[in-house]
Amino acid sequence: LDRAPTELDLLFSPIHVGTNHWALLVINIKEKEFHVYDSLRNKDRPDIPQYVEILRTYMKGRDNDSGNWSLRYPDPCPQQGSGDDCTIFTCKYMECLARRDTQGFPFSQDDMPTVRARFALHFIKAYFNAQERSERI
Repeated sequence: LDRAPTELDLLFSPIHVGTNHWALLVINIKEKEFHVYDSLRNKDRPDIPQYVEILRTYMKGRDNDSGNWSLRYPDPCPQQGSGDDCTIFTCKYMECLARRDTQGFPFSQDDMPTVRARFALHFIKAYFNAQERSERI
């Protein structure tokens, strides 16, 4: 948060919930709200509001008082059907939100094998592109 918060619309913070689950906490600066995108819809978890309180304290120290901002769980929010896709769902939420492609979130559990493969391909390409650039230096 080195830039002025007013320069940003959304700030993404993946959060580790419990012992083996990931969700996405979005600081929606434009709407002055915190949004949680959770593929298991854990609205009753006490640790999510605790994360929000930590962020509120941090933001207040940066001259951005978020004390009265609400915590929302927006719908629609695609839900996972397996026990090991929460990280992929979290990354996909970020991708869609960053691209402003949230009209119903265009993915579901059925898309996860393809989404995993695309993410893997993206990381492999990024690795080789970085390696290629470093060899030219």
